[in-house]
Amino acid sequence: MITSDLYKIMLLLLLAFSTVACKKNNRLAEAEKIVNEWLGREIKFPSDVRCCVLGKDTTATLCSELFDREFKVLLYVDSTGCSDCRLKLFLWKQMIAESDSLFHDRLSFLFYFQPKESEIPLTFLFDSYQFDYPVFVDMKNEIFKLNRFSQESQYQCFLLDRNDKIVSIGNPAYNEKVWDLYKSIISESKEVSQK
Repeated sequence: MITSDLYKIMLLLLLAFSTVACKKNNRLAEAEKIVNEWLGREIKFPSDVRCCVLGKDTTATLCSELFDREFKVLLYVDSTGCSDCRLKLFLWKQMIAESDSLFHDRLSFLFYFQPKESEIPLTFLFDSYQFDYPVFVDMKNEIFKLNRFSQESQYQCFLLDRNDKIVSIGNPAYNEKVWDLYKSIISESKEVSQK
């Protein structure tokens, strides 16, 4: 026979498990809604955002070439939270190096940063990681105004096709499976075009 204390404990455990399951289902439903809403949408890019490497302006040619690739990974980072924690620049450096060897000039990365008041902390961060890839410093947050991204940082990174349409969503620095998915999409595209 179950005592009333044991019954209460079992009931509380059952309630806790069902609460966790509901929250997980709600997160999955929200993720599915965001993905369905954004897939196929065209990203609009502002024309007057500063492009730089390690805090120094770079040539317009170098930056414009990034937009002329078959695929682009767009990462938008706003000024909220810990930039170092959210950026994971060391992982992005690894992904850029891997993409250079796998895809050569088929994939570029578009890093759009909206710093708080000054870009100095960003420049310091790029220097400390020796992150020498071109980045866009969007002081007026123009790209957000044009596209109205989700407030959730995991939904502020996209794989775009040549026409700037979203073909996949997710931040590969947060989840390695997202990077595997991006690589798979790009690889399959090459196989289809060769047939």
